[in-house]
Amino acid sequence: MAVDEALLRHVTQPVLRIYEWDVPCVSLGYFQKSSLLKEGRTFVRRYTGGGLVEHGRDLTYTLVLPADHPLTTAGTLPSYLKIHQAVAEALTACGISCHLATAQPQKDDPSCFLKPVPADVLDSAEKKLAGAAQRRTKQGCLHQGSILLPDPIPLSLPDQIIQKLGKCLGTSMEPSSISPEELRSAAELESTRYATREWNYCR
Repeated sequence: MAVDEALLRHVTQPVLRIYEWDVPCVSLGYFQKSSLLKEGRTFVRRYTGGGLVEHGRDLTYTLVLPADHPLTTAGTLPSYLKIHQAVAEALTACGISCHLATAQPQKDDPSCFLKPVPADVLDSAEKKLAGAAQRRTKQGCLHQGSILLPDPIPLSLPDQIIQKLGKCLGTSMEPSSISPEELRSAAELESTRYATREWNYCR
C-alpha cells in the first residue's frame, strides 16, 4: 500500500504494478470500519475506497496515471470501464469467459467480491472475477484492482494484463524499477501510515 501511494505521489507517466501477497491478508477500503473484521485478523487499510478484499489467492494490480492522462480526466466510471475492459480481454485470452457488469448491485455487502457494481468483471454465472477502487489527487489517479478466480490464477495472466492494459493506454509497457525517491517515500508512508494502528483503525 505504501509503494502504491508513493508511485502516485511521484507519477509522471502511466505505471502498472502487478503483485501477489506473502500471507493471507485483508485490505479494507478507506471509508470502511475496522470493526467489520474479526479480532486478530491481519489487514491493512487502503488509500482507495471500495469494499474489503481477501488477498492470498488473488492477483493484485495497481495502475497509476498522471493528472493530465485522458483516463484520469475522464472520471471514475469511464476510466473504470476502459481498464476493466482490458482486464476482461486478458482473462478471455487465458480462456476464461467473462463480461462487464451493467446492473447496480442487488444488495449492499462490505465485501468487494460479493457486491458487483457496473463495469466489474463477471463470469457467466454473474459471479465477480475482478473489482477495483480508485483515488484521485492533484498528482493523478490511483487504481487498485484485484482478480480472484475459482481456479488458480493462470500463469499467462500477468503478461496478458500487461499487453491488454498497454493497448488500452495506447503505449507499450516497458519493465522498470522503483526509483530511490519512490522507495524513500514508500518507507516513510509505511512507518507513518500503513504500519500504524492509528491509520488502520481510524474508522
